[in-house]
Amino acid sequence: MTHSGMQVSQSAQIPLTEAGEPSSTEAFWRHDPPYHLFLLTSMAFAVLAGFTLAILAPLSIVLEWGWGRRFMPLIQAHGQAQVLGFVGLFIIGMAYRLMPRFSGRPLGFPALAWASWPLLSLALVLRLIAQPAGEGLWQRTLLVSSGSLGMLAAIAFALVVVGTLLHRESRAEATGYFFVLAGAFFVLQAGINLALVVLTAQRGSDVIRPIESAALLHVQLYGFITMFILGVASRAIPSISGLPRPQVQAKALALALAAAVLVFGIAALWVGSGAWSAALLRTEAISFAALGPIFLAGVWVVGIFRPAANRLAGASTHHIWLIRATFAWLLIAGGLSAYYGVRAISGGEFIPAYGLDATRHAVGIGVASMMIAGMAMLILPEFAIRRTRHPNERWPAFTILALLSAAAALRVAAAVATPYWLDTGR
Repeated sequence: MTHSGMQVSQSAQIPLTEAGEPSSTEAFWRHDPPYHLFLLTSMAFAVLAGFTLAILAPLSIVLEWGWGRRFMPLIQAHGQAQVLGFVGLFIIGMAYRLMPRFSGRPLGFPALAWASWPLLSLALVLRLIAQPAGEGLWQRTLLVSSGSLGMLAAIAFALVVVGTLLHRESRAEATGYFFVLAGAFFVLQAGINLALVVLTAQRGSDVIRPIESAALLHVQLYGFITMFILGVASRAIPSISGLPRPQVQAKALALALAAAVLVFGIAALWVGSGAWSAALLRTEAISFAALGPIFLAGVWVVGIFRPAANRLAGASTHHIWLIRATFAWLLIAGGLSAYYGVRAISGGEFIPAYGLDATRHAVGIGVASMMIAGMAMLILPEFAIRRTRHPNERWPAFTILALLSAAAALRVAAAVATPYWLDTGR
């Protein structure tokens, strides 16, 4: 309803502007979900753990630091710090901010939204401590505890998503499909992770077997992260590009991606159990190759490369290049998955580890990290305030674009070159 030219949320009784934002700074800070905690913690994990280990781990080989048996635990700790710490916490924080705006409803179960932050943060800290610490009872206890806390965090997040978007008054439309499926896959990955860390502890090891972790990383990267990115982009980018918001196509895209991820996850876990066959390997390869056309369809549905208009303010036009680069990397990731998947299908063999690695980093660095930078600059109020003060500032967007593109290109190229270039120069 309106009062004195201002919208008012009936459910929360918060004064809103015509754009659906709180009408005053005081109302905004009082009633907005706790996304700042998630975003700041996300940056802390990226700087202090994820990217730092990404630098130190390869240097330990090149400079012969003698990390020995700690190398693989640190690599796995780096992966979880990046996937769930950097990207995961950022996504959850942005989900809490965006869901009320997409659905037209207040956030469901707000207490659980607050609870999910310490649960997931502590889970990741325990994982970072436990894996490099070596073998022992206390290490195994920390490892299992991290998995248990991660499961609780995932359940809390999923309940908030369901409580917000599946309400009969929700106006989330196709975006709700992506977010609900992302929440479901977040719970699934937490369950897989808990099972794997328990198995690892029972074996007295500090490393999850790579053949088992393939399913975990696949569900995390494509079922949770890519699903969320496509959900946000399929709603936000058409508005920026002057295109009609897709509904039927977007819903079909969400369901197709969910099916492909679920089939690969089941097949990979089955293969990891040791009870595998040529038919099972082909099923796994087909579901991996299917990501290629699904990613291509995602780029088309989002419409970033076929704008009908430009509805961005002049101060924001530089940041859209980060979003364009995001979907260029999604096309590259789709090409890699199609190539390695089809090759494995024709040979009836395992998808090569370096192919999985190349695709993961194309998505992790080129898609997820680029999207975080681009969408943060476009939609977070803090950056909007900065644009009003520095309307012609170009260097942050283009510097981040250049650095992330170079990082993604080098990391993906190194993985692709693995069979031909095996010395430490790689």
